[in-house]
Amino acid sequence: MVFNQAMGKVAIKGKNFLGFEIEIHQTDKKKAFNELESLLAVSSQYMKNAIITLKLNSSNKSLAGDFIDFLKEKGILLSAIVVEDKENLNVDLPVIELKHIHLVNEANEREVSTFRGNLRSGQSIKANGDLVVVGNVNSNSYIYATGNIFVLGKLYGVPHAGYGGNDDAVIFAFDLNPPQIRIGNYITRSPEENVLLKKRDNIVSEVAYVDEDGIVIMSYSEWLNTK
Repeated sequence: MVFNQAMGKVAIKGKNFLGFEIEIHQTDKKKAFNELESLLAVSSQYMKNAIITLKLNSSNKSLAGDFIDFLKEKGILLSAIVVEDKENLNVDLPVIELKHIHLVNEANEREVSTFRGNLRSGQSIKANGDLVVVGNVNSNSYIYATGNIFVLGKLYGVPHAGYGGNDDAVIFAFDLNPPQIRIGNYITRSPEENVLLKKRDNIVSEVAYVDEDGIVIMSYSEWLNTK
């Protein structure tokens, strides 16, 4: 189901499998706050634990700090800001310029498989193309995909993205804490001191991908800023 809500010159849009984009065209700060408040009253329940970006235009990007603070007061923590031009924009968030967003022709998109539920110990899933798990992947379970893997929950089992040799695949999870990660022809294991399932503070969504040094893991917000 596609999620779209709009009020005046403010909209909240579902973005593929990972979250939402708040799009503001309103240049009047007070009106924008009122429209945002009305939208969040009916939308915030769907946005819990989601990746959320804020899209502004050249006419209102100077209000970015005000919008960030307002949303934070409403319990909405942004992952990044999307603008046409980041010049003179000073915020404590990753900034993505529209020219760096690559649009993909729908006809060329990979097949996407979706699994809803929790994987228990001993269970496994294999998928051609991208795999989206809406739930938790528990320890001693296994997921394989020839494309990317997105886990909208905890990933404590073993993922293998790019199964078959695709080193360009990525792995995303709200809570990425597996004992082993495989991407294409690369493999990495968690250090022994990172005991699986140990208590961790400040859990953030993370992405695993391959660069020239092997598999790298970083927060989703940091990864966005590298694109």
